[in-house]
Amino acid sequence: MTQFDETAKRRIRFLTRRGLLELDIVLKRFMETEFRHLSDEELSVFVEILDLPDQEFLALVNGKETTDRPQFEPLLDKIRRS
Repeated sequence: MTQFDETAKRRIRFLTRRGLLELDIVLKRFMETEFRHLSDEELSVFVEILDLPDQEFLALVNGKETTDRPQFEPLLDKIRRS
């Protein structure tokens, strides 16, 4: 499993700056409330989610699309609740 040091976490924070305002708003709240509590395993999944195109990511967060990656669901739920 990957260990995330402070440098890696800063990189992840940078990756949350997206091209869609709606996604930026959701991610800003998530980063303020939940990010510091994520385990290394959750951070690995979060990086995978951040690799998605903005439209697909937003559709998953809004529940307009579903994912075939079950490991995404718990983290997507946290993002939605934040």
